[in-house]
Amino acid sequence: MTPIHSLLHRLALSAAGVMLVTGLALAEPQIRVDYHAGIPQVRLEGSWAGSYYTIYRASSATGPFQSLSSLEVLCTGECFVDDFDAQPGRTYWYRFDLALSNGPFVSFGPFAVPISEELARRVATAVYPNPGSGRTQIDLQLAGAPNAARLHAVAELFDVQGRALKTFHRGPMARGITRLNWDGRDRDGRALGAGVYYLRFATPLGTTITRVVRAR
Repeated sequence: MTPIHSLLHRLALSAAGVMLVTGLALAEPQIRVDYHAGIPQVRLEGSWAGSYYTIYRASSATGPFQSLSSLEVLCTGECFVDDFDAQPGRTYWYRFDLALSNGPFVSFGPFAVPISEELARRVATAVYPNPGSGRTQIDLQLAGAPNAARLHAVAELFDVQGRALKTFHRGPMARGITRLNWDGRDRDGRALGAGVYYLRFATPLGTTITRVVRAR
């Protein structure tokens, strides 16, 4: 090989190495945040099946970090955690520690994640259909881990004059979504007429009022 050919060969290998490093940088995993019933779910994209992982969260990039998931959870695809205690409007830093299926240990992050004020809800209600005229489904949501303590909650329906028409729930309520079916009648069994009503859901985590429209 002539000196010039040797030089060209080394340059080609160097270029290939740069392309390889660049490709690896582009292949670094990203995270995705979804909101399920108002709970942020932080997910490491890509398939990590067979790996064991732990996810940590901190209020700043320098920590301290606390584990959100059980230590060394088996990953069947993407690694994720539901952050039941995340506060809307705040930014948290998440770190993913993985023991890969082929042996090495890797750590990704920390990733800065702003928690949406609109999508992350501590207390929420949903009414289907709305407007509606027949049977109606009412979902009452309380944020928190499924095994967290129940909270006292009151869900009531009012007319536009502020008169209480029906109590859907009063007492302890589990975290997550409580689903109720309503036949469109008040507490005395009378069918409500067409018009606008208000569903008030009051809890220690906050209170929300939802407009309910009954059609003819």
